[in-house]
Order: sequence, then C-alpha cells, then structure tokens
Amino acid sequence: MEWTTRRAAWGWVARHGLAAVTDLYPKEADGRRVFRGERPGPEWVGHGTFARMLWTLVRGSWRRITVHKQRWLNRETGETCHSRPPDDLASVWFCSLVVATALWGWLSSEKGLHTHEPLLPALSEKPSTRTVQRWMARAREHADETATALRRAVRERSEPRPREYFVRGGLSPPEGRGADPGAGTSLHQGLFHLFEGSAALDMHVAVLLVEARGRQHERKTGWLI
Repeated sequence: MEWTTRRAAWGWVARHGLAAVTDLYPKEADGRRVFRGERPGPEWVGHGTFARMLWTLVRGSWRRITVHKQRWLNRETGETCHSRPPDDLASVWFCSLVVATALWGWLSSEKGLHTHEPLLPALSEKPSTRTVQRWMARAREHADETATALRRAVRERSEPRPREYFVRGGLSPPEGRGADPGAGTSLHQGLFHLFEGSAALDMHVAVLLVEARGRQHERKTGWLI
C-alpha cells in the first residue's frame, strides 16, 4: 500500500469514537448517556451515577460528550467504586481513540512532534503538542502490555486467517526517520497492528481498542497511557 494511501486509510478508520458507532453509551429516558458496566459482586449495589466529560471524534470532527458512570456501594464495608467505560482513560479528557490516533500520527511520520502532519485535521487543533508528548512518555511505560493486547485483538478478529493476511508489510527501519521517537519499539509495533489491522478489517479503531483492552493480560495495570 502506497504511503499516502496507507495514512488516508488509517485516518478513515479513526474518524469515529465509540459514541457514534456502538451502543456502549445508551441514552436513558431522561436523555443521559449512562455506562452501567458490570456489578463488581453480589455484595455491591447501585449507588447512583456521576458525570464524566470526554472529547471524542465524530466524522473526524470534535464532539464533547457527557457520560454518566455507574457508582457501586459495598453493603458490607461501605466502600464505593465505579464502572469505567473502556475508552475512558483516567485523568485524561480525551477518549482512547484520540490518544491512540495522536500517538500513531507522530510515530508513523518521518518528522518531529511539532512538524509532523496528524492523521486527522482535527488533531491539529487539539490536543496540544505538549500533551501528546506527555502521553508518549506515559505510553512507553505500558508499551509491552499494550502491544500484546493490540496484537491479540487483531489476531482474534482475523481468524481463521493468519494475522499476517490482514497486517501486511511492515515498519520502516529506524534509520533515517528523523525525530521519530519510537521506531522499532513495542509501542510502535502495537499501534502499527492496531491501525493496519483496523484498515484491513474495515472496522473502527475505537472498537478494536475496546476489544484489545478487554484482552489485556493484567487489567489492573494502566491501559495505553
């Protein structure tokens, strides 16, 4: 696949967040989008909800949605917890699709953070380059787990055909890639599988990200960043 065509394909499958392509956030009778999640155990009961605002993408443009997350109360200990949506990253105001697309736009380019062309025009508006730089540093901490989860998701979606049927070609060698900060790393490999697999399978990146998170070996560790 020619390089510009390849990037166009990656951008196309990254145009929609989960709110636009799944029923992950069904609307209640009062109009709220509520993520119920799963009850932690028999001793836990519903204890209201609380709001979470997330920036996401719809048709490649910015959309800010408000998601209400289910809170749970332990009847025995009084402890509380909540169900976190699979594209909600702790302490980040952007959904996981935006984070992954911003990181891959940088990693897959031959230019530096301040000079590369994002996969989608909307990513030129936000997040800031400093924010993306912080995300990259955090993503490297979980790179091995992230890459493994992403490869598993692509492999399971591609069965019974081998993953290589959908994820063809490979990455450019590290030499001569300028300020590319991640050539040859597990993070680079994992995001390559995510975007190449999404384009080949003709499915939204946001959906494959959710499936990858569900297949993460150790779910209590950080995800993506």
